[in-house]
Amino acid sequence: MVPKIAKLTTILLATVLFFACSKDTSFESGSGINGIAAGTLLDSSGNCQNTTVNGMYAVDTVLTDSNYVLLQVNITTPGKYNLSTDTMNGCWFQDSGYVLSTGAHTIKLKGYGKPILPVNPTFTIFFGNSFCQFTVQVSGAVLAGGTNGDYFPTTATSYWVYLDSQLSDTIRTVCTGLTQNFNSNTYNLFVDAVGDSSYYRKSNGTYYQYGRLYDSTAPVEYIFLKDNAAAGSTWDSPIINFNLSNGGVTANINLKYHFTVAATNTTTTVNGTPFSNVIKMQVDVMAIIPPSTSYQTYQTSYYYYAKGVGLVDQEWPATSSSSAYSSTIVKWQVF
Repeated sequence: MVPKIAKLTTILLATVLFFACSKDTSFESGSGINGIAAGTLLDSSGNCQNTTVNGMYAVDTVLTDSNYVLLQVNITTPGKYNLSTDTMNGCWFQDSGYVLSTGAHTIKLKGYGKPILPVNPTFTIFFGNSFCQFTVQVSGAVLAGGTNGDYFPTTATSYWVYLDSQLSDTIRTVCTGLTQNFNSNTYNLFVDAVGDSSYYRKSNGTYYQYGRLYDSTAPVEYIFLKDNAAAGSTWDSPIINFNLSNGGVTANINLKYHFTVAATNTTTTVNGTPFSNVIKMQVDVMAIIPPSTSYQTYQTSYYYYAKGVGLVDQEWPATSSSSAYSSTIVKWQVF
């Protein structure tokens, strides 16, 4: 996700409801092939039997037919089975079918979903009164940052994958390699998986975005990052003016973004990956809302830019009118 700025109050973040995938488990009554299979995951000594994990597992990579586990079970009553693990790190394993005889059987549980974080999840599977666990190794968590030395690279086909706390899912952002001119300046087009488009350019260590500030009808150019500014440096975006309606009352608002270089050449760790040479930016959404006659801060957010990578972390602390939000990098490739 490319940088986004928080909204005012009345200017609330949209809440996105995430519905976890449900796994249907239904059984018929009866015996034999029309009944429910019974058995155990344990051997004669009461220990879990071997579970074989197959396939490669990588962050933000959807599981395919090559991702499955082989589960050893002892069947005491033939019939129908529906076995499913819990959901961990965005993935689960499941299979249903029939066993026609008692004794030892191998059941193939197919993998679903995609790993969200660069961690190795441990799954639990139940069968009858027994349960066992197995761990999946997630590799390829992040890719090399490439040779681009910018704090916000704009090289064609470079991409970044972020874990969005509101969506509980990952979003991929790509620099398309396409450009567009605004006010005699050439901007690079970025698009993400949810359909948002953004425009960015760089000049002499200063990074610009061309877009709307909050609900302004016309986009403006503003500086969102300076890689040569000292810690404590500040600047403002252009001021926009618009009418804000709330509860039948309309007020004329002046709004701007206030930028502060909170830290330079610092370090941060995101989803287990350490980054050095990081610039931390503080962005305050400030507005004059009647009856006030002076600017007040309505939202503060923080952005972390790593040299050669770009935006690696975005944080909006909770306020009285909005919940906390974060967008953290899990995978990238800069060309």
